[in-house]
Amino acid sequence: MDTNYTLAIDPSNSEWPEMIETTEIPQILLYERQTFPDNRGQFKEIVELRDLETVLGKQIHIVQANHSKSIPGVIRGIHSEPWEKIIYIPKGTVKAVFVDLRTDSHTFGRAICITFDDTNRKAVYLPKGIGNSYANIGQDDAEYIYMVTDYYKGEKTPAVNLNDPLLTKQFGGWEIENPIISDADKNHPTLTEKFGDIVDFSLFPWLQ
Repeated sequence: MDTNYTLAIDPSNSEWPEMIETTEIPQILLYERQTFPDNRGQFKEIVELRDLETVLGKQIHIVQANHSKSIPGVIRGIHSEPWEKIIYIPKGTVKAVFVDLRTDSHTFGRAICITFDDTNRKAVYLPKGIGNSYANIGQDDAEYIYMVTDYYKGEKTPAVNLNDPLLTKQFGGWEIENPIISDADKNHPTLTEKFGDIVDFSLFPWLQ
């Protein structure tokens, strides 16, 4: 394995946009532009693609934007669609988990967890091959907006089980009693079932 998903510039570079943060999985980026409050409410700049393009060293072509609403107790995922994605959660308290499902990545199987609420309304950039999931852990509906770089074609997308012990041990589990989960999400294969024949799990400490 010699693939290393790197960024075009390092955070120490003077051209690095100050509103972008890196994470433990290369190319998953947290991004927060300015909010402008006034006596009417507020205006929020969600994303300027040129910021992300500076860090990634390539253009991003958004072709579709989607809006999902989840009632309290819902868990969705873990899905890995064949496109890049920019996620923004404007309302609700959400526990989001992102998993590297790129079989040639140095962080394969790594899971990171981020909570989004009124203290954290950052956007997230996901490259292709990253599994994403989220749980509404609040008391109100959660709004989940995401922009993607390819059109939805109705094809089945790669997914792994959201209760896989190899993953839940990394982020502490979902902490929801009697969660609401679709039948499809309940029946996705585990990481081992899906990738055990093609990836040497012993190479990754977080999977031990």
